[in-house]
Formats: sequence, structure tokens, C-alpha cells
Amino acid sequence: MKIKVNGWKASGIAAMGRCLVAAALMTAGAAQAQVQGVTNTEIVLGAVLDLSGPVASAGTPERDGMILAVEEINAAGGVNGRKIRLLVEDAAYDPKRGVLVTQKLISEDKVFATIGSFGSAIVQATMPMSIERGVPLLFPMVGTDIAHLPYHPLKFGLFTGSTAQTRAGVKYAYDKLGKRRFGILYQDDETGLGALRSAEEQLKVFGLKFIETTSYKRGDTNFSAQIARLKAANVDVVILGTIVREAAGAAIEAKAQNWQVDMVSPWATTAIITLGGAAVEGLYATTQFPGPGDNPSAPYKAIVDRFTARFGRPMTDQGSTGYGYTAIMLFAEGATKAGRDLTTQTFSRGMEQVRNFKTAFEMPSISYGPNQHGSSNEIFVMQAKGGKWVKIDGPLSY
Repeated sequence: MKIKVNGWKASGIAAMGRCLVAAALMTAGAAQAQVQGVTNTEIVLGAVLDLSGPVASAGTPERDGMILAVEEINAAGGVNGRKIRLLVEDAAYDPKRGVLVTQKLISEDKVFATIGSFGSAIVQATMPMSIERGVPLLFPMVGTDIAHLPYHPLKFGLFTGSTAQTRAGVKYAYDKLGKRRFGILYQDDETGLGALRSAEEQLKVFGLKFIETTSYKRGDTNFSAQIARLKAANVDVVILGTIVREAAGAAIEAKAQNWQVDMVSPWATTAIITLGGAAVEGLYATTQFPGPGDNPSAPYKAIVDRFTARFGRPMTDQGSTGYGYTAIMLFAEGATKAGRDLTTQTFSRGMEQVRNFKTAFEMPSISYGPNQHGSSNEIFVMQAKGGKWVKIDGPLSY
């Protein structure tokens, strides 16, 4: 609930003025006591993820990372004495379903904020609802800058997104791989179009344009025509404005057509390697979460152990799990700085006090400030080698 207390102007009668002021203060106090999603003992958060659709391979570990962080925070006493209650809804990467479950979270479950929601198309469709209702929109995993631009006091970004990561990938391909004949395969929605625009902007810096561009509809799994088109254009690198399953699918199709070409993805998830197998060997990817490498820290090892004990399986997707974990921990940092009097206004000010925030997951530090609600622009470059992602460069700034 967005709290706004109107000012009162005295009408010339002092007694009436005092009564009006008193009434306004009582109203403010009552409203403050009824902040949506905040009680004396808990804070309710909602997440809209893909748990059954084409990006469930990223949405499920993101959810698990969130759960791990919530349980860790609550075991330590919560946030200023309040426990976090996390509600997760499955949108299956469908904007229409995303709107319905977001309406449920805001109107029925009365969440204080939505957090870590997945997919540009879904966030684009649900953002007006959140902002209109005064519900903070926190750290969505989206491929564009809509998480923090245009500026709004209730919007905060964490994911650099495929736009930033695509620019970094284009720059790396030009500077380090010597590529000049660029092609792109992109998803025909806000995620892919954002990647296309950002790649074109970066190419313009080098005085280049795409040799060939081709797209697919969200949910498609056959990329034979698109790969054949890029191959016929004789591009020497393919920028992937795709999501997880489609990145693997593009690499598999290139191998089927006996085409050896470098590809650069804005995702470095384990699922791409699992789905693509030998076909994705050598694939380049850009990410905020490069992983601990061969020498993980003790805090990171402790998180891995807790994950295995909690979910009964190893933590295979460090990137998505780390994102979910970091999103919850980042919320807790801002809410702690907001103080016990938690409202949307105090929370926004608390988030703007966050400086150099990091977790045990390897990532650039995060800082916010007044009118600055975006994330770091530092990106790492990974390559699929021997069935795992290996960090080969970074952090780079696009």
C-alpha cells in the first residue's frame, strides 16, 4: 500500500485547525499500521517465476536460492524482528498467466513487494499493476532495463540483463575474438528485441552492422531455418538474443548442419550445458555470476552444503541459485536499513543507502543511491569447456 497523507490548511479557526491536524495524524498512524504485507511479526514477499515452462531450468534454482536465503535470515531472527514469508507463483513464462498470478499476490495475498520475477514480457505486463498499487518491484530477472528505467522510487534492478550482457558479448567478440561478420538469432519479444537493439548499438560503436538477423517466436524449438539463413550469410559469430533452452537448441542445430561457428549467449546456466551436451562445447556466455572457480570460499561451501541438505541434491546451477539467494539478501539489507518502521517510502530510502553489497556468490558489488536504482555494469565472460562453465575474462564493462 502506498501511503500518502494529504496536508491540511487552517481555515482561520484555530480549534478546527487543531482538530484537523489531529485527525490527519490519526489517519497517518492508522495507515502506517496497515502497510500491505507487513505485520508486527512478518514481511510477505511474492515471486513470479517459471517453474513448469521453457525456462523452468532457471526458474526452479532461482526459487531454491530464494528459499535458502529466507530460511537463513529467519533462523537468524529475521529483519528488524520480522520473519520473511515468501510466496512463489508459477507463470510458466506466459505473460497472461503472469498477470493473473501477480494480481493474486498483490490483491489477495497482500504482498509487500514482488521480488526476482522472471521474464521481460511478464514484468512488462505486470509492472503497471505493481506501481499503481504502490508495491515495490524488486530485482526482476529480465533481459532489458525496465527493472530500473525509467526511474521510479519503487523499482530496483539487480540483473544486468541480456541487453547489458549482449553488449558485453559483442564487445568481447570484436575485441578478443577478432570477429567482424556478426549475425544474431533473437526471440521475437521484449527479451530478444532488447538484445537486438543493444547489440546494434554496440556494433555501431565499431562502425559495423549485422550481416544477418533472424528471429523465432517464444516457445519455438526448431531453429533449422534460422541457422541455415545465418550459415548462408557466412557470419563468423552468432549473437544469441535467446533464453536458456533456445541457446542450447541453436548450438545443437548448428552442429546438425555441420557448421562450426562461434556463438555468444547472455546466459551461463548449467541447463544450457545439460541440454546441449557436446554441441555447446566452446559456447561463449556473459554473466554477473561467474561462480567460485576451483577455489570456492568457505562461506560459499557452507551455502552449497546447506543447499544439498535442504533439497537433497547438489547445487548445479550456481548462477540462477545465486541470483535468487542474492535477491532475498539484498532485500533484507535494504529493509534493515529502513528500520522497524517499514513502509514503501522508508524501504526505498533504505535501499538507496546500500553500498558495495555482495554475497558469497561471486558477483560485482551492488550500490544504489537517490535516482540510481540500477545494478553493476560489470560482466564476466564464460566458455563451456569439458561440460562446465569456465571463466575466461572479466569483469568487463560494456
